[in-house]
Amino acid sequence: MLTPNVIPDKEPILNVGIVLPEDQFTEIRIEIPSTPEYQLTDVKNDILNLKNCDVLKFGITEKVISVIINDKPVSGSKSWTIKLLEPYAVMANKSGLKVNGVVAGRGFHWVKNIDVYLPGSVELRIVDGVLLAVNILPIEQYLMCVATSEMGAECPPALTESQTIVARSWMLANIEMKHRNLQLDVCNDDCCQRYQGTTYLNDEAVRGALNTYGKVLIADDKICDARYFKSCGGITESFENVFGDEPISYLQPVVDAPDSFSHEALPLDSEEAVRQWIDDVPDTFCSPHTIPKNEMIKYLGSVDVEGEYFRWNFRYTQKEITALLNLKLDLNARAIIAINPLQRGYSGRLIRSEIEYQTKDGEQRSIEIKDQYVIRQTLHELFLYSSAFIVNVEDGEGGIPLAFNLKGAGWGHGVGYCQIGALGMALKGYSTKAIVLHYYPGSQLKKIY
Repeated sequence: MLTPNVIPDKEPILNVGIVLPEDQFTEIRIEIPSTPEYQLTDVKNDILNLKNCDVLKFGITEKVISVIINDKPVSGSKSWTIKLLEPYAVMANKSGLKVNGVVAGRGFHWVKNIDVYLPGSVELRIVDGVLLAVNILPIEQYLMCVATSEMGAECPPALTESQTIVARSWMLANIEMKHRNLQLDVCNDDCCQRYQGTTYLNDEAVRGALNTYGKVLIADDKICDARYFKSCGGITESFENVFGDEPISYLQPVVDAPDSFSHEALPLDSEEAVRQWIDDVPDTFCSPHTIPKNEMIKYLGSVDVEGEYFRWNFRYTQKEITALLNLKLDLNARAIIAINPLQRGYSGRLIRSEIEYQTKDGEQRSIEIKDQYVIRQTLHELFLYSSAFIVNVEDGEGGIPLAFNLKGAGWGHGVGYCQIGALGMALKGYSTKAIVLHYYPGSQLKKIY
């Protein structure tokens, strides 16, 4: 595992959570490839040599993990490790161990189960009565896979290389450590960064990692906490407005366009300016002017859905919004009267919002929602694309709106590297270095190992 606040001078080994306790898996099926060779070891370090194309089924039986190999039971153990005997095996598309039905997009509207192929070794343990599966591998192999898990295989080299540098920096900055209690560096999903093994790996992603080997972004003698997301909608957001901490010099708002860009709505310092900005389609790097909508899907990650990333719309009828907010906020409302902006960030993202509603007794009440994450979680069955939105109300009878139309900008929290904007820059011919320094102003690119 990584050591907090230490800049490594050699390539680290990572522990990546693939199946988490929240997935509630009690069975996992893993297939051994034709090459290379693997061993199965238990908690006592007893060794069983595995054969090419073996199928292993792990399950929980009386507080131990039982194993069936090709329909033949093996004695149980509290933990198992499928160990790769060649630590630096060749990285290729769909190479490594095949794990069936892994969750991708936990808690988001694009959630699904996919089969993934994993380089390195896999450890299985029991946590809270369910299975935990951990992929153990060198960070550079991990990064090769992140590039084509986060974005698609059709992306140009400058995008792949910049995404790899950003992912490496974020990983080695080691700030959040969300799964430290499970002895993990990261998980495989959007709460950390997407990692689907070699499932979608291509030569460009391998080359992107090799060409940037050991390179990170540095500021104030520390590796940059290089946050990233899908689309900024034209302007990135400041760190403190999203994550509620002290400002970070290199995570401040950036207009996602050339220095010569101007727009009459900027700066977004009033509701009128935000409305004008979101109603328009400015010619920024992440806009359809740079990447036409009908071409976007070929550049996206495999679990992304085809949709409106730069500007989007949601319409809620009065019945729908009342049911949603009663569920999310426990309002006991008869009707929703208004969704009011209280505070916005530099990109137009809402930081605080107010819901006005009428109770079933006819009283007028209001409730404040703080934090862009909570706002997004509240105003969608699963998760709203971003908190940068305006509300258009369809009038109804007796002061009760007929419907609410949410028109929004961007996809994600908006802090740091805009993946679609970086794609636009790469398509326009910007270099890898120019792309990363655009999104992290004041930082420097440095090779640390």
